[in-house]
Amino acid sequence: MDKQTIEYLKTTYPDVITKDQFYRICHISKKTASYLLDCGLVPCTNSGKKTRKYKIRLDDVIAFLEARENNPLAFKAPDNFYRCSAYNPYAINIERVTKNKEILRSFLKNQIADYDDVVSPHKVSEITGYSTKTVALWCENGKLKSFNIFNRIKIPKEYLLDFLTSDDAFLISKKSKKHIDLMNDAIQYINEMCYITNDT
Repeated sequence: MDKQTIEYLKTTYPDVITKDQFYRICHISKKTASYLLDCGLVPCTNSGKKTRKYKIRLDDVIAFLEARENNPLAFKAPDNFYRCSAYNPYAINIERVTKNKEILRSFLKNQIADYDDVVSPHKVSEITGYSTKTVALWCENGKLKSFNIFNRIKIPKEYLLDFLTSDDAFLISKKSKKHIDLMNDAIQYINEMCYITNDT
């Protein structure tokens, strides 16, 4: 993006803008703007209100425009996105991370690096935000591989990573807030890594 355009934006718009200003600046539809904001591809503050719920820093918009120029595919919505009348931003995140499982695994491995190599259901609960009962059920039905030592469930971190990057984890219909936060952080990491790869 040239300096003249950046200067125009900074003299025309306030430091913090609305969603309406955002989609006009970027020449995109309202639905595309919602996708970018809800998925965390463009940082924002979401108040949760029905109107004027987004607050977006102009500097973040400028950074997005520059990144989009270099790697437009990193910000492309899924193929079926515009055919849906309603959408779930978290489901879209999942669709994107499933295409980059190796990068996702690397991200998650870094997130749990401070935990022991073998963890308990309590620690898995701490990491994922699901109850220990749910974690034990995953182990019982074989979704999350584990082993028993003196009737205590033990889960190697590698097995936990296998589970978190599996279809079983992606298809959980009611994800915990921690799981959703992990996926949202992961999608930002994936986009950064894809941008670096394409830029080099």
